[in-house]
Amino acid sequence: MFQKNGTSMFNLLALSVFASAAVAGAVLKRDVPPTPTAVSGTTETTCDNPNQTTGYPDYNSFCQCPPYTADSPVFGNPYLGLVKCDTKCTPANPTQTLIRPENDSLASCMNACTGSFEKAKRGEFELDMRQDDDYWFCHGVNFIQGELCPAGLAALKTLRGEGFDAVAFERRDKIGGLWSFSNNAAFTSTLDDTTCNVSKFISGFSDYPVPKDYAPYPTAPQIAEYFNSYASHFNLHEHVRFNTTVTRVTRNVSDDAWDVHITNIDGNAVLSFDKVVFGHGCESVSVFPSISNRDKFKGVVMHSQAYKSPEPFRNKKILVVGVGNTACEVSLSLRKHAAKLYQSYRRGKLILSRYYDDGTPMDIHFSWPIMRLKYFLDDKIPWLMAPVADRMMVRKMISDAARFEPASSEVSRGERLRRAERRIKDDWHLLPGPSMAHVHPTVQEDFFPALYEGDIIPVRGFEDFTGDHQVLLDDGTTVEVDVVIFCTGYDLDFSIMPELEMDGAGGLPLTKVEDEDGNKTTGQDETIEDREHKSRPSLPRLFQMIFPPRWASSVAFLSWMAPQENVWCVCELASMAVAQIWATETAKSAGQRQGLDGYRPPALLPSLDEMNAQVDAYHNWWRGEWEKENSMRSGYVLGYSFYRYLHDAAGTGLYDNLDHILSGRGWGLWWNDREIWTWLAKGPMNSYSWRLFETNPRGVPGCGRKTWPGARKALQEAYNICEEFKRYAQAKHQ
Repeated sequence: MFQKNGTSMFNLLALSVFASAAVAGAVLKRDVPPTPTAVSGTTETTCDNPNQTTGYPDYNSFCQCPPYTADSPVFGNPYLGLVKCDTKCTPANPTQTLIRPENDSLASCMNACTGSFEKAKRGEFELDMRQDDDYWFCHGVNFIQGELCPAGLAALKTLRGEGFDAVAFERRDKIGGLWSFSNNAAFTSTLDDTTCNVSKFISGFSDYPVPKDYAPYPTAPQIAEYFNSYASHFNLHEHVRFNTTVTRVTRNVSDDAWDVHITNIDGNAVLSFDKVVFGHGCESVSVFPSISNRDKFKGVVMHSQAYKSPEPFRNKKILVVGVGNTACEVSLSLRKHAAKLYQSYRRGKLILSRYYDDGTPMDIHFSWPIMRLKYFLDDKIPWLMAPVADRMMVRKMISDAARFEPASSEVSRGERLRRAERRIKDDWHLLPGPSMAHVHPTVQEDFFPALYEGDIIPVRGFEDFTGDHQVLLDDGTTVEVDVVIFCTGYDLDFSIMPELEMDGAGGLPLTKVEDEDGNKTTGQDETIEDREHKSRPSLPRLFQMIFPPRWASSVAFLSWMAPQENVWCVCELASMAVAQIWATETAKSAGQRQGLDGYRPPALLPSLDEMNAQVDAYHNWWRGEWEKENSMRSGYVLGYSFYRYLHDAAGTGLYDNLDHILSGRGWGLWWNDREIWTWLAKGPMNSYSWRLFETNPRGVPGCGRKTWPGARKALQEAYNICEEFKRYAQAKHQ
């Protein structure tokens, strides 16, 4: 059996955003030959030679002849030693096994380790395998396909780094997820002029800093470039199978692996994996409000997912529905092209500039200890923290708008603020809006200038279509437009895993996705306009927003969580936690000793009852908040417990060295290493510190992630660059 630091290698599947990804590999046991997957146009026969086994599907119904040895000619040319069968074969000898990419034979290793039959024909692969009793061992390359998103990239890299032979499937043809522009209307993507909502100072994966020459808030092309560079640096492209979509993941009949149903240009196939990571994205299934008279409208109706450029809408009268990040971005893209541009929303929304008045990025002012204190107080006194945080952000919103208030230099700042507040509340009805305790704010500094200049005309919420070009608003007025663009959010579709358990708390019965007529949760980006009219949404049963309790040792979701911090950094942290937990669980299932005496304890999952209790508690809390605010985001994390759990499972050691000021933890770091303390306590909250502290010097599986030798330097440089930019910005604005 393959061993890596005492841990068995198991197949793993990672599903990337807008696609599905797989992390595969290594030890499979089949006492009974598996049943071939039915494929249209094929029949089952017996191979001519009783020593043959079926090659399916990458071998296109070839039969493979033993012996399988490392120096077999088959390694140089797969056609040698293969006998053509006219139809799909089943083993003629009960001691044989069916060759499928996910199963246990040489052709299995070829396909699962090389990624494609074309590579195998060219001999472009390396295998390390041997036979022992009824085990086949394969250690090689697995697959990932498409525009791999940050969550999928982080999972692939982290799991492979921990010894799992991981592979990913991606339905697009390139790395980047929604950050890589696509003209395909079915693919959600940023526009070329999209700007990231988090600054470069708090962005970047834990062992690969963002380039220093990037803009303070990077553009979409820069972010896509960064993700591609990251994938190239860690050689991830070769483990990605592009242009492949995972349509469904189900438990196999023998209840010991997951059947992954894929489709690509070669057709459909079913692969088998021991573990699955879902990173299939929270912004792929578009959501429309209820529309009863759609047939009356003769203009263009579309979702923002299909919006790619303002050019097709030049000189058109346009209504943009929504006021989230996407809606504001679409409106700003159209402002100089449309004949008239309306923006429709039912209720207010916090809209914040990325910058403070002194020109410094807003997010660099929230250091690690400050955010730990916020999460602590959110947990202990939520009744006080929510209104205090909302009041602070409302003041910032008014201050942001006042920058563009047309007034002479004699007008005092106080008067400018009062005028801006009146516009926000009375003219633009942007306040009041949902609390930050329920909904993330819209981040956009160019929206207020467009309102002041009249380029965007705010109107009440969309109600219905009433004529060829007439739209009824919820205040009884109508507008005449040629185009309506719904920026009404997305749903995370859990139907990809029919056996996933849903609800079971808060007065709702326990169901599975396959039992439900609708298996969508509430939107993950903008507020869905008619959310308040919907029945109570279904929630997945995911321990710590990641693990289905029943399948926690083999399934993880990275797309449901809605963190308050940089989402792709949090996805990397979650991937670290998953890797450590699964390394421990793998050793546990193999009957191996877990951890060492007197050493950091391994990352273990709680009992099934404990995980279900945590899920129930979260569901009850979430539904209570949803009753107060129907635009509440599902997956909204409870920061105090959530981040502590991830850091502890990942083994970053951060909470052990520095916490919020009330904890008293941090004096040792301050005394022993004043530089690191300064960078963490006063600098931007980036992820380089996650690989700074050595918590697992002996590399025991499940006892802590690997450190990065460059972490200290990266932390120092990030602090210095941030301080330099602050001085520059403040001097410029004085």
